[in-house]
Order: sequence, then structure tokens, then C-alpha cells
Amino acid sequence: MKPMNERRSENWGPFQRALRLLPTSRRAWRIGGKLLGSLLMVSVVCASLLYAAKGNPRSARAALACPKQVSAESAMSRHPSANGDPPNFEKIVEGKYIEDRESYRFVYTVGPALQASVSEVLRGHRPPFSAFVAIEPKTGKVLALADYSRDCPEFAGLWQRATYPAASVFKLVTAAGALEKGLLSYDSPLSFRGNLYRLGPQKLARSSKRDRRTNFDEALGKSNNVVFGRVASTLLGSQALRQCSEAFGFNHSIQFDFPLDMSKAFIPERPYDLARCGAGFGEVTLNPLHAAMIAASIANGGIMMRPYLIEEIIDESGEKVYAAKPEVLAQPISAKTALGLSRMMRRTVDDGTASKIFRRYGKDLLKKVSICGKTGSLSGDNPPGIYDWFVGFAPGEDPQIAFSAMVINHDRWRIKAAFVAQEALKTFFRQPSN
Repeated sequence: MKPMNERRSENWGPFQRALRLLPTSRRAWRIGGKLLGSLLMVSVVCASLLYAAKGNPRSARAALACPKQVSAESAMSRHPSANGDPPNFEKIVEGKYIEDRESYRFVYTVGPALQASVSEVLRGHRPPFSAFVAIEPKTGKVLALADYSRDCPEFAGLWQRATYPAASVFKLVTAAGALEKGLLSYDSPLSFRGNLYRLGPQKLARSSKRDRRTNFDEALGKSNNVVFGRVASTLLGSQALRQCSEAFGFNHSIQFDFPLDMSKAFIPERPYDLARCGAGFGEVTLNPLHAAMIAASIANGGIMMRPYLIEEIIDESGEKVYAAKPEVLAQPISAKTALGLSRMMRRTVDDGTASKIFRRYGKDLLKKVSICGKTGSLSGDNPPGIYDWFVGFAPGEDPQIAFSAMVINHDRWRIKAAFVAQEALKTFFRQPSN
């Protein structure tokens, strides 16, 4: 795993921290002269740009709950977004979302049509909690940033949290490690024992004539827990899986324009625990924006771009004091590995765990656009519910959008994440520019 920068630093963390200092100093240089006379202005801009770029220092384990007897003000005070004022997407000027903060105007990258479409889908189906993030893979520009809470509409910034279990989305990391180390190819033949979803210690034993056969791409498409448990425990090992998760940004703060909780991955040593982790049952939490970044890096030939939401900052005199520029953040995997993963992710939509959703609701979309994705589903407790993920990108040949959709359902399922994503893709690819 090698981060991509001029000095070829050996791991993702130091590179990211060094890179964070560069835009921070440049912004301070550009903005500082105009803010010397106003301490209040400095506080506002620093809070939204400089402090936020370091990540949210609060624990990602803070409880998310909205009991009806608790006031909105009290609930919001416990939410990470209460410290950092999340962006507001209400005012549109010249086709752009803008927000006035004191005497400065923030211009956001989010597309109003896509944002409104996703928000309408979430409001229409009313899941308990949900979030959707879309990124332009080649630049890191945020295209959509929507969330919804049925019982607490006052909540904002669910996309900022990382209390959500990664579930089988983590299989992308396991697969990336096996491909990057040269242990497997995207279509390597593999075997597994019994039901492909039930993972027990006895299923990690050596292959026998009784084992069922599959290929690596089919195993990802169908989210085969037994295959990925074996890959993690008998081929990859804990050290390599830990290195790959770190390369993708787990256990590191993510440089962003607003506070963001850190995705965390604890990689165990014991074989069966390691197998469960590699299959998506481990102690791994995932932030929705980070999930979209992982998909975007695969779409972008293994190169992870710094995500950015603030396109411009304009002062009260109309002068531009800040303009975002695309920046490489890291290269967690090689271009060859990214291509192999892309091929594997096609199986999820073609004949895997998301194929029913797309065949039922997205036939016309699939005739025009190839879609690469990965599903994930697992129960969690912060907030309590069944977490359903769908992350990916499209088109597979020349990706223009990468995304993550997360829905938390209770006993009665309101909507699936793959449905949210395919509705967003319909809107995105209807736009003339796409």
C-alpha cells in the first residue's frame, strides 16, 4: 500500500497530516490579511475550515437518540454537528447552494437537483435514519450530502458520524488487500463450505472435495462470508489487513471542510475473529462520507482525492478570498488493484446482492450506465437498528460519480440503501452535463 505523493511516504497517516498543513497555511495566508480587524470573523472561518480539517475530536461513540420527551435543543447539544455548525442547503444563487456566515458567503459544491432528488426520496419513504453522500472521483468535489431522521428532523449532520458498523462494505478492504498482495486475481477460483452466509470456525478448515466452488468476483457480488473469512484468516493475515485498512484511511482523521468523525477498524489476531472481521462482522465503524471516498478511490484508479464541500468563500466586498482546488490525499491501492475491484463490484449489480433492486426499479438506468457497487447489512446499536449500505460508482468504464447510501431500519424495513442510490443515479445521469 503506497500513498501517492512526491516524497513517497510509507504510510497514509503521516502523509495525510503533512498534507493537511499545506492547505491550512495557504488558507490562513489568503484570509488572514482580511480578518485582522475582526476577531469574530477569524473565529467563524477558522471553525469551519481549519478546525474542521483536523476532524472532529469528539468520540464517534457518542449516543445518537431522539426520545420524544427530550427537547430538540437538548438532543442537538449531544450531536457532533452541534460543534461546527453543519452546512445549510436552502438558498440557491445562480444554480449554487450558498450560505452567509457573518459577512462571508460560502459557495458549496453540492448540486441542487441531485440534493433535492435524494432528499425527496428520503422524506417520501421516511426511514428512521439515513444518509447519502456523492463525490466526483477525479476531483473529490462533493456532489450530494443529504441525511434524514424521521423522529428528529432537527438532527443535521448524520453524515458526520462514524458510529455505524461497516458491515460487508469492509469486504472491499479485504479484497483490496488480497489483490494488492498478489494473493488472488479478481476472478481467482475459490471454495467454501456450506451456506455462504453462515460463518463458523469449522468452515475455515482446509478445502475438501465436499466444498462448493466459486470465483473471487462472484464471492464479492454475492457477499460470500465464508470465502472472505477464509481469505482474511488463511491468506491475508492480520498485519496485511490492518495495513490495507489504514491505507484506506481507517483510524485516521479525514481532512474535510467540516467536522467529521473518524472511521475505526480494530483488526484482531485470532484466526476466527480475523475471519469475522474480514467478512464484515468485526469492530469496524464507517463514516458515510469516508465510505464514498473509498468507492471514489477505487473508481479513480486507486487515487484518493481530498473531499471538499466549500467551493469558494466571498467576502462582503464581493472579493473571492478562497477557492478550492483538487488535491491528492493518498493512493491506498494500485491502478491494477482498482481495476480488479471494479470488475468484482460489477457482479453486485449484475447478478449479486443488489441485482433484484436494480432489475425491479432501475432497468432503464442499467441500459445506459454500468454500475459498480457493494452492499452491506448488519445490526447496530448507535442508534439501534439494522444498518443497510450500498456504496459504489458509475459508469464503470469512466466513473463520474461515487456514492455511499446508508439506511437504518427497525423491525419494519422502510427502504433499502440500493434503492436510494439508484434513484440518485437516475437523477444524476438525466442531467445534460452528465
